[in-house]
Amino acid sequence: LWRSAVGPNPTLGPVETPPFYAMTIHPGDLGTTGGIKTDVHARVVATDGGVVPGLYAVGNCSASAIAGTYPGPGSTLGPATTFAYIAARHVTQAGA
Repeated sequence: LWRSAVGPNPTLGPVETPPFYAMTIHPGDLGTTGGIKTDVHARVVATDGGVVPGLYAVGNCSASAIAGTYPGPGSTLGPATTFAYIAARHVTQAGA
């Protein structure tokens, strides 16, 4: 019924060109504050301020993208998937 009123979603399309990658996300109520400091590409920042070549951190192992706070369960899922995407793009584009 809703499709006849709204129509197909224009943001969805076929996934046709390999390689294909997938990941499983399991919901939970775990959260962290603190963690490994990363840069805008999710690369691990060393104690001297440089980056550790080839080392990336995302999700609960990296420092919070929301300034060391933990607003509640699930709040790390968005940043985790976003920074995983950012890291993957950086690896493939930079040849890390």
